[in-house]
Amino acid sequence: MIIPSIDIEGGRAVKRVKGERGRYIFQGDPVELAYKFRPAPLVHVVDLDGAEAGRPVNTAVIKRVAEILGGRCQLGGGLRSREAVEEALALCKYAVVGSLPFKNWDLFTEIAGLYRQRLVVSIDYGGGHVLIGGWLERALPLEEAVRLLAEAGPYAAVVVTAVEVEGTGGGVKADIDVGRLRRVAERIYYAGGVKNCRDAETARRLGFDGVIVGYALYAGDLKECVEWIQR
Repeated sequence: MIIPSIDIEGGRAVKRVKGERGRYIFQGDPVELAYKFRPAPLVHVVDLDGAEAGRPVNTAVIKRVAEILGGRCQLGGGLRSREAVEEALALCKYAVVGSLPFKNWDLFTEIAGLYRQRLVVSIDYGGGHVLIGGWLERALPLEEAVRLLAEAGPYAAVVVTAVEVEGTGGGVKADIDVGRLRRVAERIYYAGGVKNCRDAETARRLGFDGVIVGYALYAGDLKECVEWIQR
C-alpha cells in the first residue's frame, strides 16, 4: 500500500527535510492535497506543530482535511492525552501516537486497552534510538522500545520512520527486524527516504505492508506503481 502524507505546520502543508523546521522541499495547501489524495485508501496526517507542542494545534485545518477524506486517515502529532486521542478518532479512522508510550506508559496502556484496533504506534528513530517530542528528544534504544511496546500490543499498526533519510529521497533505511514487529501490530508501515517505485518495492521485500510517502509525491516519481496519482 502507498499511503500519502499531509504534514501540517502553521496551517500549511509542508514537507520538511529530516524533520527540521525551516528546511522544506514542499509548501502548499493541505485542503488541496486532501482533494488530490482522496482516491487513496488511507492518508497519513501529521500536526507538526502539535508534535512539538505536545498537544493538537492545527485543529481547524485538520478537521477540514479529515472531512474531505471521509475519515480515511490516520492522524498524529501531539496526541498525549486520552482526550486528544479521542478527538483524533472522531476525525480519522486511526490515531497515531509516538511520544506517549515513552512519556506516560500508564496512560498509553489505558488508551491501548480502550482503542487497540484503532491505535497506530509510530516508532521514529535515528542514531539507534527512538526520537520523540517532534523528533527533538531521544528516548529508548530501538530494540528496547520494540520490547516495551510488545508488552501492551497488539495495535492496529506500527509506523517505522527512519528520521535520518526523512524528506531526502535517499532510499529505504530500515534498521529494524520487521518480523519482530509482527508481535506488536497487524500491519507494519515504513516511512523515510522513499523516492520511487523501486524504493517502495524494497520496503515490501523487507516485509513492510506499505510505505508512507511525502518526498516521492513532490520530488520523486510513483506514477508507475500508484493508480490514483494523476498522470
